[in-house]
Amino acid sequence: MQIGTINSLHIKRFSAHGAYLESKNGDNEVLLPKKFLSDDLKIGDLIEVFIHTDSQDRIVATTQKPLAKCDEIAILEIKSIDSFGCFLHIGLDKDIFMPTKNPSRFKVGEKVCVFITLDKQNRLIAKLGIKSFLKPFKKKHKRFLKLPAFGFEKTPLGIGCVVDNQYYGILYQNDLKEQITLLKPLVVQINKIRPDGKLDLVLDYSKAIQKIIHTLKTQKTLSLNLDSSPQDIQNAFGISKKLFKKTINDLIQNKKAEIKNNQIYLATNNKN
Repeated sequence: MQIGTINSLHIKRFSAHGAYLESKNGDNEVLLPKKFLSDDLKIGDLIEVFIHTDSQDRIVATTQKPLAKCDEIAILEIKSIDSFGCFLHIGLDKDIFMPTKNPSRFKVGEKVCVFITLDKQNRLIAKLGIKSFLKPFKKKHKRFLKLPAFGFEKTPLGIGCVVDNQYYGILYQNDLKEQITLLKPLVVQINKIRPDGKLDLVLDYSKAIQKIIHTLKTQKTLSLNLDSSPQDIQNAFGISKKLFKKTINDLIQNKKAEIKNNQIYLATNNKN
């Protein structure tokens, strides 16, 4: 069994403190505290647990599901701050520590992007500076592949992104049609794979645009118009007002939509 991972372990024995679980080969055992036990469990049962360390650095098991495991990148919320770093909520009773030389630059409730790993004492720890942990993209012939992503840094060229939770890519400022909020989920397309495995990206708006077209075809009109608030447009279609206007103008030019009395309708001659 390894700290920071989810394991399927058998119940070996019970005690006043909980149940002791053993690995498949039987050479290790770990305590699952009593509060995580259900009344129907018995010796020999297989149970799925996450392995971590408690406040006294003892290895323990929990049935709680962590927001991230060892060797994963995660966006976590700061729960408290001390003079050596920040404690982040990771979905367990025990928060995970993120060391930093300047804790005062962070605020409780703020979200940070970190890499989950183990320190020298074999305890889970969260590290800033995730860029060094991102892998080169080695798959071939994957241009235009759509993947989940989020921006985590601003650079002179644009927005540096974590792609598919493991690769580095960049959205170039010249290609962006709207402002990007860091750590917000995105869908991107691979525009180019560089020799070093880093990715040149473009945002994928196809789902939002398809939703606008589908709404027009089914309802014959939109509840929003070009004067609607950016927040209403974002809530309805997940895009900026600027992109919404561009999409509507493109539909009008292609005779798929029309505007009457400031209302957007499906074009009367649209047969598609």
